[in-house]
Amino acid sequence: GRMKYLIIIGVILILVSTLFIIIKNTKSKFLFLDIKLKEGENNISLFLQKKKDIMDKIVKIVIQNEKYKDSFDEFNGDVNNQSDNFKLHSVLNDYYNKLSKIIFEDDTIVQDEKLVNLLNELKDNEEDLIGAIKFFNDTVVDYNKLIVVFPHKIIAKVLGYTEEQFYKNEKEEMFQILK
Repeated sequence: GRMKYLIIIGVILILVSTLFIIIKNTKSKFLFLDIKLKEGENNISLFLQKKKDIMDKIVKIVIQNEKYKDSFDEFNGDVNNQSDNFKLHSVLNDYYNKLSKIIFEDDTIVQDEKLVNLLNELKDNEEDLIGAIKFFNDTVVDYNKLIVVFPHKIIAKVLGYTEEQFYKNEKEEMFQILK
Protein backbone atom coordinates (compact mmCIF):
# COMPACT_ATOMS: atom_id res chain seq x y z
CA GLY A 1 0.00 0.00 0.00
CA ARG A 2 2.64 2.50 1.00
CA MET A 3 4.75 1.90 -2.12
CA LYS A 4 1.68 2.56 -4.29
CA TYR A 5 1.24 6.04 -2.70
CA LEU A 6 4.92 6.85 -3.17
CA ILE A 7 4.70 5.92 -6.86
CA ILE A 8 1.57 8.08 -7.29
CA ILE A 9 3.24 11.02 -5.51
CA GLY A 10 6.36 10.53 -7.67
CA VAL A 11 4.31 10.50 -10.88
CA ILE A 12 2.42 13.63 -9.75
CA LEU A 13 5.71 15.40 -8.95
CA ILE A 14 7.12 14.46 -12.36
CA LEU A 15 3.94 15.71 -14.12
CA VAL A 16 3.93 18.99 -12.16
CA SER A 17 7.66 19.48 -12.86
CA THR A 18 7.14 18.79 -16.56
CA LEU A 19 4.19 21.19 -16.68
CA PHE A 20 6.24 23.86 -14.89
CA ILE A 21 9.11 23.42 -17.38
CA ILE A 22 6.71 23.65 -20.36
CA ILE A 23 5.11 26.83 -18.96
CA LYS A 24 8.49 28.41 -18.21
CA ASN A 25 9.84 27.47 -21.65
CA THR A 26 6.75 28.84 -23.41
CA LYS A 27 6.85 32.07 -21.41
CA SER A 28 10.52 32.49 -22.37
CA LYS A 29 9.66 32.03 -26.05
CA PHE A 30 6.91 34.65 -25.80
CA LEU A 31 9.20 37.09 -23.99
CA PHE A 32 11.94 36.63 -26.59
CA LEU A 33 9.52 37.16 -29.49
CA ASP A 34 7.97 40.11 -27.67
CA ILE A 35 11.41 41.75 -27.46
CA LYS A 36 11.94 41.13 -31.19
CA LEU A 37 8.50 42.63 -31.96
CA LYS A 38 9.31 45.76 -29.94
CA GLU A 39 12.69 46.08 -31.67
CA GLY A 40 11.01 45.72 -35.07
CA GLU A 41 8.32 48.24 -34.17
CA ASN A 42 10.94 50.74 -32.95
CA ASN A 43 12.92 50.39 -36.18
CA ILE A 44 9.76 50.82 -38.23
CA SER A 45 8.88 53.95 -36.22
CA LEU A 46 12.29 55.45 -36.94
CA PHE A 47 12.11 54.71 -40.67
CA LEU A 48 8.50 55.96 -40.91
CA GLN A 49 9.49 59.20 -39.17
CA LYS A 50 12.42 59.61 -41.55
CA LYS A 51 10.15 58.86 -44.53
CA LYS A 52 7.67 61.45 -43.28
CA ASP A 53 10.42 64.07 -42.90
CA ILE A 54 11.92 63.40 -46.34
CA MET A 55 8.49 63.37 -48.00
CA ASP A 56 7.64 66.65 -46.28
CA LYS A 57 10.72 68.23 -47.89
CA ILE A 58 9.82 66.70 -51.27
CA VAL A 59 6.22 67.98 -51.04
CA LYS A 60 7.51 71.50 -50.30
CA ILE A 61 9.59 71.38 -53.50
CA VAL A 62 6.80 69.86 -55.63
CA ILE A 63 4.13 72.38 -54.54
CA GLN A 64 6.37 75.25 -55.67
CA ASN A 65 5.19 74.24 -59.13
CA GLU A 66 1.88 76.01 -59.75
CA LYS A 67 0.31 72.81 -61.21
CA TYR A 68 0.66 70.93 -57.93
CA LYS A 69 0.11 73.77 -55.44
CA ASP A 70 -3.15 72.26 -54.13
CA SER A 71 -2.24 68.58 -54.55
CA PHE A 72 -0.88 68.11 -51.05
CA ASP A 73 -2.99 70.47 -48.91
CA GLU A 74 -3.94 67.65 -46.51
CA PHE A 75 -0.47 66.03 -46.36
CA ASN A 76 0.60 67.38 -42.96
CA GLY A 77 -2.81 66.88 -41.38
CA ASP A 78 -3.19 63.35 -42.73
CA VAL A 79 0.32 62.31 -41.74
CA ASN A 80 0.38 63.94 -38.30
CA ASN A 81 -3.04 62.64 -37.23
CA GLN A 82 -2.19 58.94 -37.41
CA SER A 83 -2.54 57.06 -34.13
CA ASP A 84 -0.27 54.12 -34.94
CA ASN A 85 2.44 52.97 -37.32
CA PHE A 86 0.07 50.78 -39.35
CA LYS A 87 -2.08 53.78 -40.30
CA LEU A 88 0.93 56.08 -40.76
CA HIS A 89 2.54 53.51 -43.07
CA SER A 90 -0.63 53.31 -45.15
CA VAL A 91 -1.06 57.10 -45.42
CA LEU A 92 2.61 57.63 -46.27
CA ASN A 93 2.36 54.95 -48.98
CA ASP A 94 -0.66 56.70 -50.49
CA TYR A 95 1.24 60.01 -50.64
CA TYR A 96 4.39 58.23 -51.83
CA ASN A 97 2.42 56.80 -54.76
CA LYS A 98 0.88 60.20 -55.48
CA LEU A 99 4.32 61.85 -55.43
CA SER A 100 5.84 59.11 -57.59
CA LYS A 101 3.13 59.57 -60.20
CA ILE A 102 3.68 63.34 -60.36
CA ILE A 103 7.47 63.10 -60.38
CA PHE A 104 7.66 60.50 -63.11
CA GLU A 105 5.01 62.13 -65.29
CA ASP A 106 6.57 65.60 -65.10
CA ASP A 107 10.20 65.74 -66.25
CA THR A 108 10.60 69.38 -65.21
CA ILE A 109 10.37 68.51 -61.51
CA VAL A 110 13.16 65.93 -61.62
CA GLN A 111 15.61 68.58 -62.82
CA ASP A 112 15.85 70.00 -59.30
CA GLU A 113 19.11 68.62 -57.83
CA LYS A 114 17.89 68.93 -54.24
CA LEU A 115 14.80 66.91 -55.16
CA VAL A 116 16.89 64.20 -56.83
CA ASN A 117 19.02 63.91 -53.67
CA LEU A 118 15.88 63.70 -51.52
CA LEU A 119 14.42 61.03 -53.81
CA ASN A 120 17.61 58.98 -53.45
CA GLU A 121 17.49 59.41 -49.68
CA LEU A 122 13.83 58.37 -49.73
CA LYS A 123 14.66 55.30 -51.83
CA ASP A 124 17.38 54.24 -49.37
CA ASN A 125 15.05 54.79 -46.44
CA GLU A 126 12.33 52.80 -48.20
CA GLU A 127 14.70 49.84 -48.54
CA ASP A 128 15.50 50.06 -44.82
CA LEU A 129 11.80 50.34 -43.99
CA ILE A 130 10.99 47.28 -46.12
CA GLY A 131 13.72 45.34 -44.29
CA ALA A 132 12.37 46.42 -40.89
CA ILE A 133 8.83 45.46 -41.91
CA LYS A 134 10.04 42.06 -43.16
CA PHE A 135 11.81 41.46 -39.82
CA PHE A 136 8.66 42.50 -37.94
CA ASN A 137 6.32 40.40 -40.11
CA ASP A 138 8.56 37.32 -39.86
CA THR A 139 8.57 37.71 -36.08
CA VAL A 140 4.77 38.12 -36.09
CA VAL A 141 4.46 34.84 -38.02
CA ASP A 142 6.56 33.03 -35.37
CA TYR A 143 4.68 34.76 -32.54
CA ASN A 144 1.22 34.01 -33.94
CA LYS A 145 2.20 30.41 -34.75
CA LEU A 146 3.18 29.98 -31.11
CA ILE A 147 -0.19 31.36 -29.98
CA VAL A 148 -2.30 28.93 -32.02
CA VAL A 149 -0.33 25.72 -31.30
CA PHE A 150 -1.19 23.39 -28.39
CA PRO A 151 -0.09 23.59 -25.51
CA HIS A 152 1.19 27.14 -26.10
CA LYS A 153 -2.35 28.26 -26.96
CA ILE A 154 -3.56 27.54 -23.41
CA ILE A 155 -0.53 29.18 -21.83
CA ALA A 156 -0.92 32.22 -24.14
CA LYS A 157 -4.54 32.66 -23.03
CA VAL A 158 -3.60 32.37 -19.35
CA LEU A 159 -0.70 34.83 -19.71
CA GLY A 160 -2.76 37.24 -21.84
CA TYR A 161 -0.85 37.01 -25.13
CA THR A 162 -2.91 37.81 -28.23
CA GLU A 163 -2.22 37.63 -31.96
CA GLU A 164 -0.28 40.52 -33.49
CA GLN A 165 -1.08 42.43 -36.70
CA PHE A 166 0.98 42.29 -39.87
CA TYR A 167 2.09 45.19 -42.04
CA LYS A 168 1.32 43.32 -45.25
CA ASN A 169 -1.65 41.24 -46.34
CA GLU A 170 0.33 38.47 -48.02
CA LYS A 171 1.85 37.52 -44.65
CA GLU A 172 -1.62 37.35 -43.18
CA GLU A 173 -2.81 35.08 -45.99
CA MET A 174 0.27 32.90 -45.55
CA PHE A 175 -0.44 32.65 -41.83
CA GLN A 176 -4.09 31.72 -42.43
CA ILE A 177 -2.87 28.76 -44.49
CA LEU A 178 -0.67 27.64 -41.58
CA LYS A 179 -3.62 27.64 -39.15
